[in-house]
Amino acid sequence: MGKSELILRGVITLYVISELIDKPMNGYELEKTISERLMKEMPRGSIYVILKNASRKRLIKCEVIENSRGQKVKVYTVTDKGKEFFYKHEEPLSIAKGIIEELLERIREKKD
Repeated sequence: MGKSELILRGVITLYVISELIDKPMNGYELEKTISERLMKEMPRGSIYVILKNASRKRLIKCEVIENSRGQKVKVYTVTDKGKEFFYKHEEPLSIAKGIIEELLERIREKKD
């Protein structure tokens, strides 16, 4: 996995946590929400790798529930540690945003 994919995975992990702060969701719902936001399909199964890693780090927790059709479904919720992790990233993301905007501007200038 390249550095750009690692950076994107980190950003998507933060996005997953932000969605779970709003409401618990299953993997399919998260994948659909993120794909809509990115306006691009996520690689098949990649959301589950992110969920597994976040769960292992105790940023989220998983509970198996039975849905209205009697199927067992894993539903993810954010933990207090996950909320702390998310809110701690405000400053680094603000710095990164400025750098990214500058880099995009430079790319556009040099392309023309």
